[in-house]
Amino acid sequence: MQRNLVYHLYQTILAMDNSGKRKYVMRHWKRLAWHSMRDFMQWAVLAITVVGSLIAFLPTNQAVWLKVAIPYFITAYFPIFCLIIILILVLAVLINWPRTRAVYKDKQTDIWVIIECCDILKQEGLKVIHTVDTFDTDLERIISPKSLHGAFLQLCKQKNIAVEELIDAALEDVNPLQTNIDLPGRQEQYALGTLCPIEIENDPFCCVAFTRLQPNGTIQISKEEYITCLKKMWYNLSDPRRRNDTVNVAVMGNKFVDLPSEFSTEQKIDLMIQTFFAVAREKNCCRVLRICVHPDNAPDIDFQKYPVIIEHLAKRPVI
Repeated sequence: MQRNLVYHLYQTILAMDNSGKRKYVMRHWKRLAWHSMRDFMQWAVLAITVVGSLIAFLPTNQAVWLKVAIPYFITAYFPIFCLIIILILVLAVLINWPRTRAVYKDKQTDIWVIIECCDILKQEGLKVIHTVDTFDTDLERIISPKSLHGAFLQLCKQKNIAVEELIDAALEDVNPLQTNIDLPGRQEQYALGTLCPIEIENDPFCCVAFTRLQPNGTIQISKEEYITCLKKMWYNLSDPRRRNDTVNVAVMGNKFVDLPSEFSTEQKIDLMIQTFFAVAREKNCCRVLRICVHPDNAPDIDFQKYPVIIEHLAKRPVI
């Protein structure tokens, strides 16, 4: 109990220091308030039950004294009594504070896996950006500004970075899978899992072909392609030329891709972990893997149980 409470205090401080986590907590303040009050009332009922049981089983003279003493002490030490009530309420809030981070260290590989509600663009280390297989940069016709790809392009625009030139330079020695003249933007399509490393003001990024662009402007990826793409991505990231101590990868959402509706956020994370360890057992990809969860998807995840889940998934890698 003490260890869990200390861990909760630590996670609470982390949540207050991250805009993504703050957004998640603010969106679910009603749930936090309800569960906190529920626990407070349960503790109050337990305290009343204990006191009532003492009064019932004590001899008559002591029971009468207790009935008189309790109201007297509450009245005489009312400020202290109020402080105790406030501390109990604070404790209830801390215990029910939404957990937005899970940490696991794999003993076999000494790799840390962190699942965290955060903004991937603000993390330290290599940031993996999901893009279409043409590595397009057209925010008006093709790329949604609300997607991670769109947010990355907007960041480049704010910093006056000629991202199109950087992409062309990074893909100069990579052969495209095919050329499709019917596509609305860039017409060279690359194999899913292809990496396009880009450095912006000494900050490493790596665009990854993760979805297939269609002539009508929509993007698609099947569950099988998702798994294949993940495995290829981990293998490519293990290349010594691209290796980084910390790799940040976001969880892909369902809004902009053709994935089954039942393919939940947790299932995506599970496959990311399984495919990662399938490669990490053979090749050194990184020292820390951070899986970044968008605040909109955080309610789907039980962060508290994930260290145990990661340990189980690490032993069952997807081959």
